[in-house]
Amino acid sequence: MRTDRPQRCKPSCRKGSIVVLVAITLPVLFILAALAINASYMQMTRTELFIATDAATRAAGRTFSELQDVDDAKTAAKATAAKNMVAGESLQLRTGDDDNEIEFGMTSNDGTYSRFQFTKVATASVSDGSSKANAVRVLGRRDSGSLGGTIQTLFPKFLTTDTFSPTQTSVAMQVDRDISLVLDRSGSMDYLTITWPSGKSPYYTSTIIAGVAAGYIYSNRGSYYYSSGVTSEMYEQWAWEEYYELGPYPQTPWKSLVAAVDGFLDVLDETHPEEHVSIASYASNATLDLYLEDDYDEVRDELDTLYPSGSTAIGMGMQKGIEALLHASARPYAAKTMVVMTDGMHNYGIDPVTVATSLVATYNLTIHTVTFGSGADKTRMQNVATIGGGSHYHADDGTALKDVFEEIANNLPVLLTE
Repeated sequence: MRTDRPQRCKPSCRKGSIVVLVAITLPVLFILAALAINASYMQMTRTELFIATDAATRAAGRTFSELQDVDDAKTAAKATAAKNMVAGESLQLRTGDDDNEIEFGMTSNDGTYSRFQFTKVATASVSDGSSKANAVRVLGRRDSGSLGGTIQTLFPKFLTTDTFSPTQTSVAMQVDRDISLVLDRSGSMDYLTITWPSGKSPYYTSTIIAGVAAGYIYSNRGSYYYSSGVTSEMYEQWAWEEYYELGPYPQTPWKSLVAAVDGFLDVLDETHPEEHVSIASYASNATLDLYLEDDYDEVRDELDTLYPSGSTAIGMGMQKGIEALLHASARPYAAKTMVVMTDGMHNYGIDPVTVATSLVATYNLTIHTVTFGSGADKTRMQNVATIGGGSHYHADDGTALKDVFEEIANNLPVLLTE
């Protein structure tokens, strides 16, 4: 019996089917690829805008913290934004008060784990000092109202629109600080070496005679004596400032430090974030003299009770300084800062480099160091600051020391909250 088998399709028939399949699939694949590329490009551009806006905000916040000037903060934001590319072009920011791209305000929360809320303050009122601000908000834009305009998609015909308009907001706020001042009260802080200019001396005959006329000295039987209540330092100060008119009379390092801390506290009084300050001091030993305090007159009064004598145990001073930052009076959400000042060489007790390494490994804090005068160990204290993630400052005289402390006071930590 014969059975008929179904005929198979010839190879030429199969080729025709594949051509139809490919003709349908390729356009679909191309469309999907275009959509994927467009989506990736849009996401990459948003990331670029995010980075550029954050960088501009950080720059503005840092500048506003250090210089306390809205125009300088705007300039920093604009310059930093221009260094960052978004879709192949520099990000451009407007700096006008009505443009609302760089704004100033107050950022706060309710003391819990809630988000920080930014409340705008009129820039003009911040600029003239009638209102305070602790935060800067920057709006990065690539929409139709921005200087850069909207962004063209790579494949413009595969979406409902040929362009897209990303925006990004970022806020940088100044953070409250708990500050531990670790101060040198070693014997060298009370030394005063006066170098009189050539041709000038308080003990020249002409100077002494002038001192008699001024009432600082009196003559008795050919000899000269200090008048009642007049010390040698008072007489020399008169000769320096009034007779020779050489400017302010040099002070001991300790007196220069007291004046510098006073200026430091004056600056903190003017900043909006709330800083609490403690004092630790060191010589041949170290003491925690004052726990964290928000009444700066208490800090000044405590400093007036200290006097210099002894060796230079910097490391021991730092160990006392951290106790204040760990005390129950320390605030859990405040940034921790230690400022270590010395006019000499570490010569007693544990090495401050060892202490800094241990502290940074254990606690979240920043350590700044300040050296004063020609006898200070700048290399060692630079190492301490580097380990502590802070800055090292050097001052050659009392005026420079005051400037250094004021700069540290203005150097507020900046936190991105949005």
